[in-house]
This record gives sequence, C-alpha cells and structure tokens, in this order.
Amino acid sequence: MNPNNRRYIGNKYNLKDWIFSEIENSLNQNNDINKNFKFIDAFSGTGSVGLKFADENYDVVLNDNLYHNFLIYNAFTGIDKINMPKMEQLLENYNNYDYAEGNNNHFSNLFGNKYFSLENSYIIWEIRKDIEELYSDSKINFYEYSYLISALLLATDKVANTVGHYESFLKRSETSSIKKINLKHLSLKTYYVNFQIFNMDINQLIQEQKFDYNSILYLDPPYNARQYINFYHVLEYISIGKESEIFEGNSMKFKRDHLKSEYSRSKAIYYFEELVNYSSSKYIILSYNNTYNARSTASNNKMSEKDILKILNKIGKVSIVEKDYAFFNSGKTKLNDHKERLYICVRY
Repeated sequence: MNPNNRRYIGNKYNLKDWIFSEIENSLNQNNDINKNFKFIDAFSGTGSVGLKFADENYDVVLNDNLYHNFLIYNAFTGIDKINMPKMEQLLENYNNYDYAEGNNNHFSNLFGNKYFSLENSYIIWEIRKDIEELYSDSKINFYEYSYLISALLLATDKVANTVGHYESFLKRSETSSIKKINLKHLSLKTYYVNFQIFNMDINQLIQEQKFDYNSILYLDPPYNARQYINFYHVLEYISIGKESEIFEGNSMKFKRDHLKSEYSRSKAIYYFEELVNYSSSKYIILSYNNTYNARSTASNNKMSEKDILKILNKIGKVSIVEKDYAFFNSGKTKLNDHKERLYICVRY
C-alpha cells in the first residue's frame, strides 16, 4: 500500500512528473538547478508532489492542516524509525479480529450500516483503540503509531460504502455484503533527504518558520468552496481517535470549523496575498485550474486569474504553463476543456 492507494480529490499523482519538469525548467533558466533549493509542499494532500521532489534529492517540507495526512507523511518517510517485524505481527493480529453479531462500540453505533458494515465499523474502532493504548504505554513510537493508523486508514477506504469520499454514504438496504477489512503492509522506501513535516495552517507555518530565499514554495490550495474536511471527516475522526457526542446532519460530521480552509471561502484571495507576502522563497509556484464556469457554483474557483497575477506580479516575474487534465471531482460537475495551470513566479 502507498499513499496514493485512495481516490483523493485534487491528487496530483498523475501530474507530478509534469510539475517537476516545469519547475526544473524554470530553475535551469535562472541558473539555479544545482543550488540545493528546499521544496515546500504547502498543501500536501497525498504528498505525491513533495515525495516526487524527495525522489529527485530535494529536501522537502510536507504540510497539511488535516491530521490524517500528517500521520501518513510520517509513516511513509519514517522507515528507519519503524520496527517492521513488530508492525507485521500487529497487522496480522488486527486482521484476525473477530466480530460477534450484536457487538457494538462508539464507532459502529455512529457509522455502522452507513459508511461501513457493522462488522467493519466495529473492528475499525477496536483496532484504533488498541493502537492508542500501545502508544500511550510506550510500546510503539510515534512513527510506528503513524504506520499503524495509516494502514488502518488505507484499509478503511477500501471497505467504505462511498463513491471515494465521505461527503455522504451510498444508500443501501444493508451493507453486510461488503468484504471484511484487511490491513496491508505499507510500501515504505528509504529517502536520502531531509524532511520537515507539519500539521498547520499554511499562512501560520510560513510566517513562523521563515523558510529562506533558496526555497521553492509550491501551493496547491483548495480551488473552490468544497471543504476538504467535509470529504474526509471520517478518516480525520479515526485519526484523532477521541470520541465525540456532537455530530451534524445525516452524514454524521463532527464539529470541525477549525479545520475548514480559508482558501475555500470568499476571502481566499486575501489569504493568498498574505501568504505570498509572508514568504521569502525565490520561487512561488501555484497550481490552479480553469474551473470558472461549472454547473455548480460550489465548484467555481475562488481566486480569479486576474487577482492571482496582480499579486504575483508585484514580487516577481510570472509565467504560466498549462496541461489538459481530466480530474476526479466530488459529484456531477463536468467541464469541457479542463486544464491544470502552473503559475511560476520568480522573485525579483
């Protein structure tokens, strides 16, 4: 299993080679190709772009405001801190968990016969509780903790009664036909670079960390009004591991206002300008697309190209490259001639 073994909205896995090539072209044009620039993947999501740059021997910063992504990054970059035989034994134990009809726990009461079968929802929470107990008792370290939760999350996605996200669940008369959850080993690899991994609001991170001039700030913010936490609230709830009694609507979303992105709101452009002004990076790269006239207003971009260019042109020379790209979206939104764009700003 790897971090791209799930359908994640906005995942740049299929674009990572193109993004890398375009950024390296810009570095070449400015005689910066061998200057050890740090790559800052500010809205990392699955981490596919940041990990591509790590593969190419760049030191990398990974950041996401969702905790479950933070855990996944730590798992997939922590191979030298993880006791693999111990992980194999624990996963084997978890895959042998039995479910007796009538058993219930907090999670199965919430999500059983909704997002998951009763059996799977019960087992998911029993595993999650055991992982927390192991960590609290210092029987596993943080990277092993991240590994086990990541394995649980990726397995959870495979048995979810959804279309690939958790905005809602499929309406079925029963979910017992869904296969039993099976946790698989993560496909870890050794990286020969330095990672810094954060779980922060990006504007706060850039303001506090003050990454220096010799860095590439790669920005892939939410494009529209659809909040990522609403799509992945179940995975976030599992990751946090604390039982709540307050949920919203039929989709059973926990209280999550603090996890909603300002880049999906009406003042997104002001937060973008603030972020650009906080940054000291020589290169600022913005991934965005041309979704300005979707059938659903919630799918329309929050920042216009005019406003983006106005901000970037103040600090550097800007070029735009684009690529035809069919994207995975959350519903029925269709857009002809969809293109992914990279705004490449080289600071004066």
